[in-house]
Parts: sequence; C-alpha cells; structure tokens
Amino acid sequence: MLELAYLFLAAVVSFIIAANNSADSVGTLYGSRVTSYYKAAIFSGIFVMLGTFLEGWKMAGAIGGGLVNNPLTLEMSLMVLLSTAILLFLFTHLSMPLSASQILVGSIIGVAVAYAWLININFVILVISSWGITLFAAMGMAFVIYKIMTYFAKKITVFSLSRFYTISLFIGSAFIAYTLGANTIGLVASLDLSYISITIAGVASLIGTVVYGRKTVITVGRKITLLDPPRAFSAQLAGALIVELFTQLHFPVSITQAVIGGVIGTGLIKGYQELNKKTIKNLAASWILAPILSFLITYLLVIMLSLH
Repeated sequence: MLELAYLFLAAVVSFIIAANNSADSVGTLYGSRVTSYYKAAIFSGIFVMLGTFLEGWKMAGAIGGGLVNNPLTLEMSLMVLLSTAILLFLFTHLSMPLSASQILVGSIIGVAVAYAWLININFVILVISSWGITLFAAMGMAFVIYKIMTYFAKKITVFSLSRFYTISLFIGSAFIAYTLGANTIGLVASLDLSYISITIAGVASLIGTVVYGRKTVITVGRKITLLDPPRAFSAQLAGALIVELFTQLHFPVSITQAVIGGVIGTGLIKGYQELNKKTIKNLAASWILAPILSFLITYLLVIMLSLH
C-alpha cells in the first residue's frame, strides 16, 4: 500500500516539476517564436523522459551517503514527496518558476531532522554552494557563448544563419530538457529507486511538460527579457552544460537557476536596463524561500502525523 502511495506521489511530483521547470526548455523556444507552444512542449517532454530513463538513477548518490548517511525509508520518502507537491503546486499556480531541487533538498533535510537522523553537513554545504555557482557560472558562460556565436554569425549568409539559429534552439532545448530529467526528476525517482519509479517519473514528466507548463513558460520566455534565437541558445547551452556536470557529481542543482542565469547573462549584453528587474527579484525571493519552506512543511508534517 505504501509502495503504491509512493509511486502515485512520485508521478504527481514529477508531473508538477516538469510543468514548472518546462519553462527552462520550452520557454526559450516559445519566447524566441520559432515554434508553437505545444510543439515545443512535446519535443522537450520527450527529452525530459529520456533523461530520467538514462541517467536519473545517478541522483541516488545525493540521498543515501549524500545529504544523509542512509537511504530514506518509504515513509520518509512519502513525506518528502507530499510537502514537495504542495509547494510546487502553489508556485506553479502562481506562475513562478521554482527550483524543485531546492524544495527536495529542504524536504529531505526536514524529514531527516524530524526522525533525528544525522545530516551530512559538509555535503549540504557543498550542495548549497553549487546552487550559487550554478547561477553565476551560467551567467558568465552564456555571455561568452553569445559573444562567440555573434562573432561567427557575421560570416554566415542570412538564410544559413536563420536555419542555424532554429536548429541550435531545438538542440539547446533538448539538452536542457534531458538534464532536467537526469537531475531533478531523477532525484524524485531515487527517493525509493526502482525501475518502476524511474519509468513512472519519466512518463509523468512528459505529460506534465505538455499539459500544465504554459504559465511558467511565458514567465521565462517573455517576462525576463525579450529572447532572440542566439540569446536563447546561449542561455540553454550554458545552463545544460553546468547541470550535466553536476549530475555526474551526484549534486542536485537547480535547472531553473542555471537557465535563468543564462538568460540574465545574455540580457546583460545590451545593458542591465533591458532586464525585467521586478521578475528577477521575485524569482530570487522564491529561490531563497523554497528550501526553508520545504524544510518547515516536511518537519511539521512528520510531527503532526507522529511518524517519527
């Protein structure tokens, strides 16, 4: 019974995470106006699912032997997923892209504290540090990638350049969607890792990307800064490269921070005034609140239900 409840919640959480974080892959395609929302969503959703299937298992190393010394029990995993679902549903409803990785990390620590488990402080510090590194590294890398692209673009004919930008955007979207599946959705499936949990999380993420991600896609694609194809590709490629690196190290990092960091980096090309500063401030506030709220909600859920 508990196993079925876990699989159901894993599907729900994967669905919401994909919907919320689909902004990172679908948002740049849609914001650059190279295709329709639904075509971009289906394309990206397929690669989220592939990332979960092929590399999602790697995130098991971030839990048992990572944040905590032992794998979570099934009851603990249920509490993590329940609190994560509550917060993700709330922020998705408010059209705010949110770091699911930060929520999950906060929830895992919250449930471990409630059960009086030892926390691996050194690993927690490394994970939190990686979030800041992800944002600023993506900003710098996207800036450099954009400069390189525009330099070589001057040597290409207008027709060839248009085709190149269109193809590059699809490649970038596929890559960042893949890393979302491998890192964040993989972390969900790895709470109680099995072939069934990986499969259910992957399929649910595909569905979530297509049917529930439109609002957050508009936030990234249109509200932060007006994206043209080279800037969108630069943001995606920078974000995807950094997230994939941390995935190999078994670090749960924020795909949203990576891509939005890239978007900010390319927005700085034409000056700080071009950025939508209010939207960026709201996003920054949500990132700070995410792990704190998830920690508190999970801790209180365990105490109220007397599961420890």
